[in-house]
Amino acid sequence: MGCLATTHSKVIHKLDIPSFDWPVAPFPRLKYPLEEFTRENAQEEARCLEEVEDSIVKWRQKRKPVAGIIIEPIQAEGGDNHASPDFFRSLRNIARKHGCAFHVDEIQTGGGCTGKFWAHEHWGMDDPADIVSFSKKLLSGGYYQKDELQADKPYRIFNTWMGDPSKNLFLAEVLNVIRRENLLEEVTRSGKALLNGLYELQAQYPGLLSRARGQGTFCAIDLCDTATRDRLLLQARDKGVHLGGCGDVSIRFRPALVFKEYHVHIFLNIFNDILAQNK
Repeated sequence: MGCLATTHSKVIHKLDIPSFDWPVAPFPRLKYPLEEFTRENAQEEARCLEEVEDSIVKWRQKRKPVAGIIIEPIQAEGGDNHASPDFFRSLRNIARKHGCAFHVDEIQTGGGCTGKFWAHEHWGMDDPADIVSFSKKLLSGGYYQKDELQADKPYRIFNTWMGDPSKNLFLAEVLNVIRRENLLEEVTRSGKALLNGLYELQAQYPGLLSRARGQGTFCAIDLCDTATRDRLLLQARDKGVHLGGCGDVSIRFRPALVFKEYHVHIFLNIFNDILAQNK
């Protein structure tokens, strides 16, 4: 119930399930290209931060104090929405000011796909989080937290298996490969090539594409409408490219860490062919 109360991207997941009366704050909706909308984006982030603080105060007045703030470094399922490091630093300060634990959800962003092992490293903070959750590329679901949040009695956190030691053995080898093959540097290089390629396609097909954005290979681009987005996803699949949708009109790119620059060019050629069919 707690997990479902904090997700808002797909109604079907919450159908017929009771939910907690928890406040929800807006994530910034930035305009692109960023350099052309500096003032507007700063205002948008300030608006969202103000709503967060207002909600904390209102819920405290209702005698329902906010225990914690949960935030993704990139709001993934909701449409690959980004925010500036300043936004996250300010949000962290609001959490600290009001005594709220700060939970950074790295389930999609953790594991190196943004060019750093944890996306919150891009914020440049000494104290970025109280709790960090992870899964997907890390092969198992889990979290790590500050010592003061450690459960004070055994069995307060309990399930049948209490983790999966075999997955930890796999993960140890994955981490070795990431280090040995310098895959974070590879992600940065291929991510730059991917984003630049998306910028070029966006300029070539302005009636179809907009808002190209990304960090590392964690990239996305918007289509003109949902129907066109869904059609392109199927056409890409038929040409051997597996893409995903997110938000209402976005295509998201989630290549593996071994995705190299020559893979980028293979993809961009295929994507260009698909776009040419739809212009």
